[in-house]
Amino acid sequence: MSSAKSPPCYIVGLPESPEEASAAERKFERLSLELTKAIPSIEEIRAVVKSKKTAKNRGRYEVSVEVYTPRQRHAFSETGFDLVAIFESMEPKLKRLLSSKPSKVTSSRGRSQRKITG
Repeated sequence: MSSAKSPPCYIVGLPESPEEASAAERKFERLSLELTKAIPSIEEIRAVVKSKKTAKNRGRYEVSVEVYTPRQRHAFSETGFDLVAIFESMEPKLKRLLSSKPSKVTSSRGRSQRKITG
């Protein structure tokens, strides 16, 4: 069994409910470990949770996740009423977007090899 070293991961703005906060924290830690297995070059993962009370006293959450790699920063956000479900829905999206290779035009930022060598 290989032990993947987890990068520093931070979660800010958890709700005051201890059950919901601990479940969301566990889900976020699991998400960071899965991302580290898929993309070992991750340096840091940060999540910010913003909550708003709706008219029916039900909490609506907006979660923003930033993933830092040596070359760039990736930002993702998701909203919903269940904090744990938000982290669950983010996992496949994060893996897919972080592990896909950028196109050659995007990665070179429009610079052509012909222009450089010519």
